[in-house]
Amino acid sequence: MLYDIRVRGSIRADVVAGLGDVTAVESGADTILRCRVPDVAALAGLLRALAQAGLLIRELRKVDPGS
Repeated sequence: MLYDIRVRGSIRADVVAGLGDVTAVESGADTILRCRVPDVAALAGLLRALAQAGLLIRELRKVDPGS
């Protein structure tokens, strides 16, 4: 499953590296994380890790694998 998660602000490279199969692209005042997770439980763990890192999640969107 592929998701885009938009968070407020920038994310340090070491935080992104600790999240697993995630790439980060800054977009204005936000950062978009493209995340590949195997199931909903892994997605929940990723969201929990973002919250524990003090990041504000602004949007979560499932991405069509063909895009």
